[in-house]
Amino acid sequence: MTRLPKSPAALTCVALALAVVAAPLSVARAEEHGRPKVEITRSGVADDEVTLELSEEAWVETSTATVRLAADLAVESGSFGAARAKLEADLAGFVEGAVWRIVDFRQRGEDSGFERWRVVAEARIAESALADLPEKAKAASGPGRALSVAEVDYTPTRDEREATLAALRSALYARIAVETAALNAAFPDRTFRVRMIQLLPEGGPVMRPQMLMRSEAMASDAAAPKAAGLAGAEKAILTASVVLAASVEQGEKSE
Repeated sequence: MTRLPKSPAALTCVALALAVVAAPLSVARAEEHGRPKVEITRSGVADDEVTLELSEEAWVETSTATVRLAADLAVESGSFGAARAKLEADLAGFVEGAVWRIVDFRQRGEDSGFERWRVVAEARIAESALADLPEKAKAASGPGRALSVAEVDYTPTRDEREATLAALRSALYARIAVETAALNAAFPDRTFRVRMIQLLPEGGPVMRPQMLMRSEAMASDAAAPKAAGLAGAEKAILTASVVLAASVEQGEKSE
């Protein structure tokens, strides 16, 4: 005679094992007596779905550049503040309307009562005003002060990028509307709608050549006309992952 365990946990395990063994027998007996099988049907509203991936691209154009101008100063000890103020006043007259900001300054040493400083100023300047900058920097140099154009960066501004992305979004929405109308025309018994749109910018900016120009290149081409056609750009790509859906009446479809 087999003894059953007395603990509640052990009894539960035994009961579950007996139920698993008995289940196929119950189904077989039900089929023998002609009872219909139970089918699982969908409850609630289903959707027919179509997934699309659409992309648009455009160049983010700019006609301005971020200019960095470097000034190497040799000033008497303790007079750096006055030398910086004079430099800022001179920069203000370089390009009409440009706002120069000191973005870096550091002392590079001291010699015989003179301090040596490196100052870097930055401004966003129209392309048409760039050709004259090397000559203006040279003219503003003198004893104890040497100015030069350190860098010209044609990377578009944030506002220019955002304006281009807004145009790309509008173009994608128009294409989605066309796709939705085409689906409804092809399947007149369905009414498709936009269920989801996920916008995905692709990667980083793709820059055109000559978008970044150093001061040496500018100095070698100082005689070039003001509007030299060097405006830079980035390629903006926007992809939309779209789900179009049409409701199906309950009972129309079953699994």
